[in-house]
Amino acid sequence: MIIESNENRRKELADFLRTRRERLSPQDVGLPPDAKRRRTPGLRREEVAVLAGISLPWYVSLEQGRDIRVSDEVLVSLARTLRLDAAEREHLFLLANQKTCPTSAFLPQPVSVPSSLQLHLEQLEPCPAYIHDSRWNVRAWNRMAAELFGDYAAMAEEERNTVWLMFTRPEYRERFVQWEELAQSVIAQFRISYGKYLHDPWYPDMVERLSDRSPEFREWWSRHEIQTHPDSPKTFRHPQAGLLTLQPNSFALLDQDGSLFLKTMMPAPRTDTMEKLTSLLGSLREHALPV
Repeated sequence: MIIESNENRRKELADFLRTRRERLSPQDVGLPPDAKRRRTPGLRREEVAVLAGISLPWYVSLEQGRDIRVSDEVLVSLARTLRLDAAEREHLFLLANQKTCPTSAFLPQPVSVPSSLQLHLEQLEPCPAYIHDSRWNVRAWNRMAAELFGDYAAMAEEERNTVWLMFTRPEYRERFVQWEELAQSVIAQFRISYGKYLHDPWYPDMVERLSDRSPEFREWWSRHEIQTHPDSPKTFRHPQAGLLTLQPNSFALLDQDGSLFLKTMMPAPRTDTMEKLTSLLGSLREHALPV
């Protein structure tokens, strides 16, 4: 329902402002440190209001999730005061102004992936690649993606989700070097999707399920961190191939109305990852059952 969606959006905005405020110290914004220890972390609400040039009651209303109109000028001032980066500023505007998130962004979930895209995935081998939808559900994959990230075909459809797998599969903690850092990055990216598709009840339901299942997810989700897709290589530990250094890339498939996304994992330059992937693919083909 539209009313419920608006209420969720205001709650998200309130939570986002509070967490951004709490991560800043007085020194971060040029204020003198307190002589006494503060009872709560970060800046006080009145300090944010003064620095942003808005009234305290008005800012308190924002953090309480009340239904008030926010101008672009005020949002710019808040973004500057709270030291938001580009991704966080976009997220702030999205949560505060419905006009920045048109209904055309709420797309139906695709049922299947065209055969031409499946062929494209196979032609990307030996590089792992898969296609996911706006809910992060994996819809199609090549053999190398299944080898590295799990046998998607053997999973229940509701479990074939990249965020769910990151926090519920014990082997991911072993296979992903620096799993904790990567898992926090996944949450920060997923938060952007959550804000964009707040009208979709699937998102709060998934957050609730993950919070019940994973204490790490529950703790890190509460921090309300925001991050666009990272460009740094990730190191993966494969039981046969050894260490693989892969560069993630994500592309919206525009001919599918932006509801499908291609995720590729390319070998990092100046590493032996390509040779290892090629050898691993050859081994998989050699031991594959005849059709």
